[in-house]
Amino acid sequence: MNFKFIHAADLHLDSPLRGLAKKSADFHERIDDASRQAFDGLVDLAIQEQCAFVLLAGDIFDGEWKDYSTGLFFADRMRRLNDAEIKVFAVFGNHDAENRFAKTT
Repeated sequence: MNFKFIHAADLHLDSPLRGLAKKSADFHERIDDASRQAFDGLVDLAIQEQCAFVLLAGDIFDGEWKDYSTGLFFADRMRRLNDAEIKVFAVFGNHDAENRFAKTT
C-alpha cells in the first residue's frame, strides 16, 4: 500500500528572530510572519497531496508564546488537517518543553 506523509521539525512558530531585528527593521518586518507562512504552506501541501499523516518532530513552538494568537493559529491549522482527515503526530522538543501547551498535552 502506498501513502504520502510530511515530516517537519524545528518550526519555531512565531519565533521572535531577535538578531534579525537588530540588523534591519525592514528585513525583520518582511520575515516577521515567515514561520506562519511556511506552516500554512506545509498544511496546504499535505491537503493537496492527500497525505496520510503529518509528523511534527520537535520544536513546534519557541518557548512561551507572547500571546495566545500562536496557539489559536496552530489549533486552526490542526483543524484544517483534521477536516481533510489527515492525522498529525507531534513529538515535542526542548523548546516546546517551556510552553504551557506542551505541558498540558
